Amino acid sequence: VTPGTKGNEITLTVANISETNPTANVNVSLAKKSSSLNFSKEEEMIDNLVAKAEAEVKFTFDVSRNAIINKKDTIEFMITSPDGIMTTKQFIFSYTGPTEFKLEQNYPNPFNPTTTIQYQLPQDSKVILKVYDILGSEVAALVNEEQEAGYKEVKFDAINFASGIYVYRLQAGNYISLKKMMLLR
Repeated sequence: VTPGTKGNEITLTVANISETNPTANVNVSLAKKSSSLNFSKEEEMIDNLVAKAEAEVKFTFDVSRNAIINKKDTIEFMITSPDGIMTTKQFIFSYTGPTEFKLEQNYPNPFNPTTTIQYQLPQDSKVILKVYDILGSEVAALVNEEQEAGYKEVKFDAINFASGIYVYRLQAGNYISLKKMMLLR
């Protein structure tokens, strides 16, 4: 899965293998989770499942932008029947890294007085992220360091700056990109 994505979905199919007996109150719960995944719910009850039938249970989750690239994570669901029989289902995730350099538009924009700047690095790079006023004078150096590949985000606090248009510039290796942002007081 890709860090920073929202609305990802896992669908579990629960079957009643009995030829004749319906079952009720089958509990499906998230038994083991990752700190990089945020689920909208962690439990669902199947109220009624007739004989030889299946029911789908969907779990929606967001992935943290800070998930470690290429790290494997395991989550586990536990399915518990009314008579106490438990079954588990595991999923193994790997967090995929970016395939290109990219500088995102800051948000919020316009802003007052703080905003977030996100960018992505497909490879380890020397990163320089600076902010300039409309005349081209540097007003802030936000990043100046070697960084590992991945999805990054930086907060920019313009509490001491005047209202106006500013330009932020990302340089990572040979990649250079500029974007405008507006500070409104």
